[in-house]
Amino acid sequence: MRINLFRDAGNIDQLIKDVQEAERDGFHGVWFGQIFGGDTLTAIALVGAQTERIELGTAVIPTYVHHPFSLAQQALTVGVATGGRFVLGIGPSHEPVVEQMWGLSYEKPARHVREYLSVLRPLIDEGRVSFNGDVYKVNSGLQVPDAKPVSVIISALAPVMLRIAGELADGTVTWMTGHKAIETHVAPRITKAAE
Repeated sequence: MRINLFRDAGNIDQLIKDVQEAERDGFHGVWFGQIFGGDTLTAIALVGAQTERIELGTAVIPTYVHHPFSLAQQALTVGVATGGRFVLGIGPSHEPVVEQMWGLSYEKPARHVREYLSVLRPLIDEGRVSFNGDVYKVNSGLQVPDAKPVSVIISALAPVMLRIAGELADGTVTWMTGHKAIETHVAPRITKAAE
């Protein structure tokens, strides 16, 4: 069994100490949220330089306020800084946050995530993308020295999002989901979509 911790980025010095302690105590990974605090990807890069084996991931980076090109650059850079121990978790966040706080439209979040991954994954996996969708039109490449592709997972629980997770991502990150829901709802849908 893999046991992970979840925390916010918080104070960087304390965060490094906490993750080093979690690594010494044998935890498999530490996952970080991001919505109102400091920049999680920067924090993970700093923590990654001060640890050796513990997996570091995001659960989740909100997509609406991060262009997929910029996030691909950041994710690949964090992957290098962590020696390949980084997992990028992304998600659309929630309608009240996106619309009322950030002033953006939350219309068709599943379409948004599908197109987001259609830009992000080729950039992460191949360093180049040519995509022309309704939301994103991106034709570009990037070069991050020493980068290797990082795993990408998405927040998904609804059937459409689980299908997207199976088709375009490496899986899903769940929150407040029990074993039965994973066994009967999440895993079957992702598996079917992945096939």
